[in-house]
Amino acid sequence: MVEELGRHILVVEDETVIACLLADVFGAGGYRVTTCPTVAEGLAAVRTHRDIALCISDFLLPDRTGLDFAREVSRLRPELRIVLASAFLETEIEEAVARVPSVALVIRKPLDVFDLRARVDALVAAIPKPGETSSAAACD
Repeated sequence: MVEELGRHILVVEDETVIACLLADVFGAGGYRVTTCPTVAEGLAAVRTHRDIALCISDFLLPDRTGLDFAREVSRLRPELRIVLASAFLETEIEEAVARVPSVALVIRKPLDVFDLRARVDALVAAIPKPGETSSAAACD
């Protein structure tokens, strides 16, 4: 159960209301949550906090896109899974996102935070805790 794990997730979202809502929903579920409003700050958090189990990122951010974030995270920490959120994505962007192996899920806005929480719970449950090994792939 997630409440027992206390896993750390990163939320990269520039809209304060959404970032706070996600922090509240996931915090109430037992997660430790770090929020960042830009790709640059999100990447700094990924570099600093080696215990981050999963990232949730908006697609349109002030400094770059969620796709840029996902590509850079894939380079820095290929095992780290990312959930991208967007109100809409054009077909060519969806295809580009599909080519980034770290992107585990693309969700549409407006968010159903409880559906998102259930999906994140399932993704995080499949990720071994630091120091654990798993014979199954984390997120195929």
